[in-house]
Amino acid sequence: MSDTPRPLRAPGRERCLERLVDQLGGGELGRTFGLHRLAGLPDLRAQVPLLDARAHAARVDSLLDLAPSGPGGADPADAGAAAERDEVVMVWRTWLSEHVGSGMSGETPLRAGLLQARRADPAVDAIAEDDLAALGAEVLRLHALDDPAHALERLAAFEPGLLLSPSAAAFACLEEQARGPLERRLPGLRLLLASFDVRLRLRARAELHAAGWIDPRAGRLGLPSLRPPARSFTLALASAIVELLPPADERRGSAEAPALWPEHAIVGDRYELVVSSGTGCLRLRTGEFVRVVGFDPPTALVPFPRPRVVRLPAPDPAVPLAGLSLPGAELAASVRAAFRPEDPALVAATVGPDPQSVADAPSPADSRPNHFVDTELGSADVSGVRQPLRATGLHVQVEVQGVARADFRARLGRSIDDDLARRSPAYAHLRAQRLLRPPRIELVPHGAFKAEWDLAARRLDHKVAGAVVRVLPS
Repeated sequence: MSDTPRPLRAPGRERCLERLVDQLGGGELGRTFGLHRLAGLPDLRAQVPLLDARAHAARVDSLLDLAPSGPGGADPADAGAAAERDEVVMVWRTWLSEHVGSGMSGETPLRAGLLQARRADPAVDAIAEDDLAALGAEVLRLHALDDPAHALERLAAFEPGLLLSPSAAAFACLEEQARGPLERRLPGLRLLLASFDVRLRLRARAELHAAGWIDPRAGRLGLPSLRPPARSFTLALASAIVELLPPADERRGSAEAPALWPEHAIVGDRYELVVSSGTGCLRLRTGEFVRVVGFDPPTALVPFPRPRVVRLPAPDPAVPLAGLSLPGAELAASVRAAFRPEDPALVAATVGPDPQSVADAPSPADSRPNHFVDTELGSADVSGVRQPLRATGLHVQVEVQGVARADFRARLGRSIDDDLARRSPAYAHLRAQRLLRPPRIELVPHGAFKAEWDLAARRLDHKVAGAVVRVLPS
């Protein structure tokens, strides 16, 4: 009898691969990546490299429309979400059952309000409605909250017991319109479900739970979980092919194949999700980061442990300036550290390159390709080759609550400048040589960031809440 271990079979992933080949294998896309020649999951990883959003758009998205059976024309069941729908419905039904008897009768027909924008792919767009239909709910769907007052009137007339939205910010928007808890206008409300921003504090008495995760591009990526912590979800490994990529500063071993299968994840580590699915993703680095907090037991569809994760904010991008790049985390920390106890409270801030500090663009004769772009000579004048100049200063937009002294803006700029000089010797040297300008501070009107937040919340398409200090890439 041979001692050679048998390879671990993954029926959920194998079915996802078959669906991917059926939907994307035709046309130029299938020929480019040899999808019909894939003998298994190892071939997928060998033939398709990891692709960030820009590379994926150039190498995959540009070929999707050429595929005869590309995304958009598939039956909703082909999005893969139906495989794990029963588990989603079971968790939702458990949460609902906890509230039967507290103002609602178990015999009362369930009505659900779905606050979700239209998805580009009809197969993905139908997932949430089909989930609610499987729950036995009558559904009223709103595609936007352009007029929150009118939306609240429609919901009040519908009398929902459940509200589902991609972001809990939509519920906060409705509460602002109701001028109090949602139950003031929706007395039958029993449960709130959202994929994003579930840590948002609402005034509603109905409990807010993590609904799972339906990505506008990839379909179902997360399943709701009854296990703690409350904001965790389980990766939907029978709905899409999911890999976990350690961030660059945590990768171990070879850089050629750093992505892990989810069952090999380490509890406590953070990862970026890499997704392949028949809805149009080929090893796409999503830019979404999670931390593994535990494992759920195997199922008939996924016969190995399934990671339970919580979302993490994406790392702040580095900001390129003339002569150096400043880490985003250090920029955000410098802005926070510049505030003193006696200063007005920081509401929100953004920091990025100052467009006013960029010199005039070079002439066409000086815009030849720079073969030194990846070296320390990339921004220098080398053999007549010049790159478009980078910004020579930072632009910091700040909103505060309270009355600021006349010298507040100047002192804030000096504090940020001094803190960056302590953190970065290169920045201190360039500032001493007057090659970089001091940060330009702009105090924005009260409510400016709140207005931007409201617009994002009313789109009903993705996450809304972000860090208090946001770093903007160039």
